[in-house]
Amino acid sequence: MKKCTIKRRYLIQNPKEVVKSILTTFPSYKKNLQQLFVENHPNASDRLAVLGVRFQTIKEFSAFENDLDSFLCEDVSGDKRYKNRYLSLFGLPQNYDFSLYDVYKKCDKIGVRTFDFSLSSGMSTQKVLKVLLYREIQFLEYEVSLLLDDHAKAPKNLFKIAENIRYILSIASPVYDEMMRERMLKAFEPLLSEDREVLLKFVQQQAYATLLLDMRFFLREQSGFYLLKKSEMPLLFFVKKYLKKEEFRIAKRLKKALY
Repeated sequence: MKKCTIKRRYLIQNPKEVVKSILTTFPSYKKNLQQLFVENHPNASDRLAVLGVRFQTIKEFSAFENDLDSFLCEDVSGDKRYKNRYLSLFGLPQNYDFSLYDVYKKCDKIGVRTFDFSLSSGMSTQKVLKVLLYREIQFLEYEVSLLLDDHAKAPKNLFKIAENIRYILSIASPVYDEMMRERMLKAFEPLLSEDREVLLKFVQQQAYATLLLDMRFFLREQSGFYLLKKSEMPLLFFVKKYLKKEEFRIAKRLKKALY
């Protein structure tokens, strides 16, 4: 059979048992092993690891997958989070990846009470920014209700929230579609006014209701239509490259959460 070089990375369970099985039951596969990454971290799972292997024939590759099938969780060869550099910096994605919808539910449960996010360096930038936007929209809707009840500080608070939202959208240029961002930035401009009458007029118009609907759709959109190629970059890379000299309060919060 024609020889070729087939490289694969697998997320495996029970790495000790995998090694034992290869050494005792399938010793012919010892030559195929290239790497075994087991995370050395207090909170890391000792049941998961990344196994790097290399094969010279398709037959050998197929036999390996068949013989060790019970240990192989997933072929992660195409996921750069499992490459050596990412693993050494951030560890296994299972320890820092998160579901947007699960976090949204927690935000809904907490309501408008303030709390500090715990962020990991390897987290997806686009997910983190979406969570920040989700929180600001929560605060926005709450302050609008206070504005309608004639609370004195509502205009000033709305100005600050609109600033935060627009800042998040502005720093997200490497992450989100430019046309979408520009449209949203413009749509939030009326909320930068601290004139109560101007604000009251805006939040009672269809434009405000449409803005909220657009934001909700964007925050829950799953196809990735609005995402750019760099959207999934680790948060650490984003902060170091794009926020290094930024002093706005959102940037400071992200830096503080990481370091």
